[in-house]
Amino acid sequence: MTLKATCFVFLLGCLVGHMPLYGLSEKPTDEKQPVLYYADSQTYDRDLGILILKGNVEFTYQENVLDADYVSYNENTDIVTASGNVRIRQADGDINFAEYAELTGDMKKGIVLQMRTLMEDNSKLAAREGRKYEDREELDQAVYTPCELCGDSPPTWQINASRAVKDEVTKDIYFTDATLRFLDIPFFYMPYSTQPLERRSGFLIPKPGHKTDFGQLIQIPYFIVFSKDADATLTPVLFTQQNPLLLGEYRQAFGNGIFRTDGSITQYKLTKKDKKAEKEQKFKLPEIRGHIYGEAKFDLNDTWRFRGDGGYVSDKTYFRKYSISGWKNESAFTSKGIVEGFLNQRDYAAASTYYFQGLRDTDKQKGIAAVLPMLEYSAYSQVDPLGGRFTFDGNLLNLTRQAGAKMQRGVGEVGWQRPVQAPLGQLFTVFGSLRGDLYGIEDFKRRPSHKKRSVKERRSTRDETTARFFPQSGIDWRWPFITTLQSQSVVLQPLAQIIAAPDQPFGGEMNRLPNEDSTDFEFNDANLFSPDRFPGYDVIDTGSRAVYGGQVLATGELFGDIELFMGQSYSLSDPKHPLTDGRHRGVEKGKGIKSRFSDYVGRVEVNPLSWLSLNYRFRLDKESFRERVSEIGGSLGPDIAKLSGNYTFISKRAGTPDNQNFKQISLTFTSQFTKYWSFTANIIHDLNVNSNLFDVSKRKKDKKDTEKKDEEGRLSQGVGLTYRDDCFALGVTVTRQFYKSRDLRPGTIFLVSLFLKNIGDFSYSFNPEKGIFGDSEKKKKENQ
Repeated sequence: MTLKATCFVFLLGCLVGHMPLYGLSEKPTDEKQPVLYYADSQTYDRDLGILILKGNVEFTYQENVLDADYVSYNENTDIVTASGNVRIRQADGDINFAEYAELTGDMKKGIVLQMRTLMEDNSKLAAREGRKYEDREELDQAVYTPCELCGDSPPTWQINASRAVKDEVTKDIYFTDATLRFLDIPFFYMPYSTQPLERRSGFLIPKPGHKTDFGQLIQIPYFIVFSKDADATLTPVLFTQQNPLLLGEYRQAFGNGIFRTDGSITQYKLTKKDKKAEKEQKFKLPEIRGHIYGEAKFDLNDTWRFRGDGGYVSDKTYFRKYSISGWKNESAFTSKGIVEGFLNQRDYAAASTYYFQGLRDTDKQKGIAAVLPMLEYSAYSQVDPLGGRFTFDGNLLNLTRQAGAKMQRGVGEVGWQRPVQAPLGQLFTVFGSLRGDLYGIEDFKRRPSHKKRSVKERRSTRDETTARFFPQSGIDWRWPFITTLQSQSVVLQPLAQIIAAPDQPFGGEMNRLPNEDSTDFEFNDANLFSPDRFPGYDVIDTGSRAVYGGQVLATGELFGDIELFMGQSYSLSDPKHPLTDGRHRGVEKGKGIKSRFSDYVGRVEVNPLSWLSLNYRFRLDKESFRERVSEIGGSLGPDIAKLSGNYTFISKRAGTPDNQNFKQISLTFTSQFTKYWSFTANIIHDLNVNSNLFDVSKRKKDKKDTEKKDEEGRLSQGVGLTYRDDCFALGVTVTRQFYKSRDLRPGTIFLVSLFLKNIGDFSYSFNPEKGIFGDSEKKKKENQ
């Protein structure tokens, strides 16, 4: 049945008058989609065959909805006319607004005056007049912008065209005689332009640039769409002073996970500086350089999932040389795969593998261990009749390497703990555990021991199977006192802990076993009250000790948020055992626990105001109270002018690799001086090289020598100016990096970045020392 007949049949059963009216066709035009309409009032002229709807009219046909103040339908011509706040909601998600519309009954064809379209991606398209067809819209005097509109102010950028065609088949907008305008000022003329409405294969915006070692460069990305859930990007990078580089990325989404991989490859051309560095530093750069990396996450079922990532890189400096983001500042290229299961709310199991590719100059790949595999299981029981809970942790590890010790290890630990609330608000926690380890060791060289051994014994390796058992028990106590000072809540809390354990595990000396996962130990406020202060499993925190400290917590409007903590431990065991005399690798002297009284550790965190914050973590010598380790950070100022910084100090007595004090500072100044404009400046400086960074009087004595030390001490510095709103961004940054390693040399990069929403981004960089066209050095040589 046609739309005319449908309306006629329906109106015969309706009372003609001025009343709210709901309509439903007796036999819909589409058997699946009936014609519906609603209005505050309706009038039907039988002689002329005209239906008139007034007031909050909503007219629905299939997936198209027409809203207006006034709608008339002519049965004879099958034309719908709408005026007054006209809104057409289309099946593709776009919404057309207009003052007047004249459409066919199915609302697929017609004329729309003063049309404004809000597209599904929030872009806007306006025209003086628009003509709708089934598969396209033709627009006269059109304007397109993805920017948010604010009153009568023009958008940041827009495209004005004499004619535009929105093609629903090709999913494109074609502009003819168009101009790109910024703040309504003409910027760029385009006789013909296309704006895609969906992702598709094709070239993306090229990105020119400049790097100190490579000269001028240009990236030409090509985007490939395989399907709705898979795509790839191939990017040839051309250099004026180096062979081309090919970058690639592939992405795919699945119903239960995602997969992504990227890689790069180039045939590297050695420069004179590279050859000189190879000879002096005794390394060899490969002819073919590149990398491959992939990551995946999949839900196997409701309980188990897989996640993994990793790959391979040709050499140690490749990531930094070619500025491959994500890995250029890492010390190792890590590959891992994990299958894990959340068995219930308390139990967890996992199987994982790890492989590490060293990126530091001193790394020897044959000596780096690989985990193939590691099995973990953790369980947490319900509350038992005594009010406590049991825990179980299990770990099975197979560790191998090309040269050096190989190890198989099994660890099982059963624990129990019960909290007790005593009178007067005191809180006790009683805990205990029993742990058993089984080791299978191959080609292991014993670590230093307090026992005298011959040179032959110290150099020899051995294979061994051994087991050890370690019980531990303790009690934790804290007594919080709570008070209120005006609008400030304060909690004062003394803390104490007693741990009882043997000085050595039963069945095996620690220096007879390898230490693979406990080397990265730092004694600090975070682990002071932990029963096991060491990471990993290889080093056991043996011995009995007492731990004590205090904590102050305050929050409120008077002083803001404040936290103070300080504590110390006292070893009840013989200070000559391997834990405290420094004979166990990873627990060197200077770690803060080498004698009965440990160093003091603590932290201070103060946030009194929204524009002021300070945090300070420290480790103080137990006798002199001199700093052994300290980290100071904070920020000062509102968003319009904010200074933030971090200072790190590690005393050589705390155990630094080069046996020298480590002092490093980083400062960052940011200013959001308008809603869209911001400025930033930063510097990272090694204070060991030049301790007179802020002493102007000393710097003036020997300006040349001071400037040389300044450059040696600075690690990086830069400034940047950025404008960013909802649809446009422009950034200018200047950065200089001072690090040196193998074929890496200091350089300065000037970068200009431009972003246009729905079009793409553009960036250009150059080395100011070579000029914007890279010809400064050439001119200098010609003038000499």
